[in-house]
Amino acid sequence: MPKPVLKFKPSQGKTWGTLRQEDVLTPDFLNKIGKKILDAIVFEARKDLAKQGGKPTPPGTPEGIPASERFFNSFRYEVKGTRIEIYSDWPWIDQIIEGRREFSMEWLSQQEGVSRVPMPGKQAGTVLIKSTPGRNQKPWIHPGFRKHNFIQRGYERALRTYSQDLQKQIDKILRSTPII
Repeated sequence: MPKPVLKFKPSQGKTWGTLRQEDVLTPDFLNKIGKKILDAIVFEARKDLAKQGGKPTPPGTPEGIPASERFFNSFRYEVKGTRIEIYSDWPWIDQIIEGRREFSMEWLSQQEGVSRVPMPGKQAGTVLIKSTPGRNQKPWIHPGFRKHNFIQRGYERALRTYSQDLQKQIDKILRSTPII
C-alpha cells in the first residue's frame, strides 16, 4: 500500500481525507514533468553549444558539445512508476557529461589492422584520409572531452517550474477531494 504524501489534520480522532502519491503523480502529470525536464536539458545543451560558437570543437582541443541536431534529438525520457528517467543514445554522452583527459589511441594503428582513417576536412563536405601510425611510431593522442553540466542545470531549471506545477496539481486534487 503506497504511503500518503500528505495527510489532513485529524479532527476528534478521524482523518478528514488523505492525499495519496498516486493521486498527485499521475502518468499524465509525470509525462508533463518529463517533457519539461527534457526540454530544459536540451535548452541548456544548446546554450553550451552557443558558448563554443555554435560550431564543432576545433581540432586539437578537448571535445565540446556536438554541433549536430542528432545529438539534441538523442535525449528521451521514460516514466517508470513514479520515477522519470532521462536517457541519451549518443555514443559519447558519458565522456561529454563526465569529461575525459587526453588519451592515447593505441588501437588506432596499422599494427592493429587500421591503416587509414577518414576525417572531416576544413571545408564543408570534404573528407581527408589519414594514414595511421605504423609499428614503432607514437600513437595518436585524442585531446579528450570537456566536462559539461547541462543535464544538472536543465534539471534545476525544470525543478523551478516543476514546483509550481506540483502545487497546482495538489491544489486541483484538494479541491476535488471529498471530506470524509
